[in-house]
Amino acid sequence: MRRALPPLHALRAFEAAARHESFSKAADELCVTQGAVSRQIMGLEEWLGVPLFRRLTRRVELTDDGRALLPVLSESFDRIAGTAARLAARGRDLRIKVAFSFGIRWLMPRLVRFQARHPDVQVRVTVAWSSGLEFDPQEFDAAITYCREVPAGFSAVEVLPERLTVVCPPALAERLRVPMDLGAIPLLHGCSEGQDWRVWLAAAGLPFFEALRQGAVFDAMDPAMQAAAAGMGATVADRMLCAEDVAAGRLVLPFPEIEASSGSYWFVCPEGMQDRPAVAAFRGWLLQEARDEMAQQSVTAAVSPV
Repeated sequence: MRRALPPLHALRAFEAAARHESFSKAADELCVTQGAVSRQIMGLEEWLGVPLFRRLTRRVELTDDGRALLPVLSESFDRIAGTAARLAARGRDLRIKVAFSFGIRWLMPRLVRFQARHPDVQVRVTVAWSSGLEFDPQEFDAAITYCREVPAGFSAVEVLPERLTVVCPPALAERLRVPMDLGAIPLLHGCSEGQDWRVWLAAAGLPFFEALRQGAVFDAMDPAMQAAAAGMGATVADRMLCAEDVAAGRLVLPFPEIEASSGSYWFVCPEGMQDRPAVAAFRGWLLQEARDEMAQQSVTAAVSPV
């Protein structure tokens, strides 16, 4: 239904003049001349058919009709301004759900670089223990998730492929000459199903060790890597996520030539959201960071002794 409303600029002029009880102060607030304010208010009075101000010698004062109109307009403008501010803030915010180990190990140390490049975008990160693609578009704008295939209804781009390998503390690495030696040391699990070990053993051409049923179980790869670095045993980890521990000497790769994968890390968002400025900026930055990481890993592998 079409609404019969007075001109908006006339309402703004009246509301400012009524708050200040001054045409000149309203003109200063609205960055127009006092004459422009006076003309707008006169036009509004003609549209309404009632006077809103009494023009006195050196001042103006509201009529009863003017006093009745002022709170309605002030409340309406406040609500419009508040809603607009919230929408504008949401447009600059980016709410992301991130798989726990990827978020803690890979994203967080790099996030400062995104904020330096895009200080106007406020990133709100939620790390999730579950790595599955489960998020409410009302709560999150995008996600970095681990999966093999992205279901329909999402815009998705691969960030990094998974590269699973065995990691362990240096003291245990001395006992590992061939993969079969793993059966004689404590083995740690980064997931309850033991899937990471099964995938790696298959890539190594080995059967499932009975010892795997006895190892300590953690609910994510990150705590399993921490336990391994503390000396508890060997675990399977993503090479990208354990790179810092390996560089620092807390973990070593006893069999670096054997890698496995059952999925990738993906940046996903609902269809239609991918071109939103904050989402597009973060996606572009994320993919560049991933390319730089892959290039660095290639250089490191090329110069490492055989």
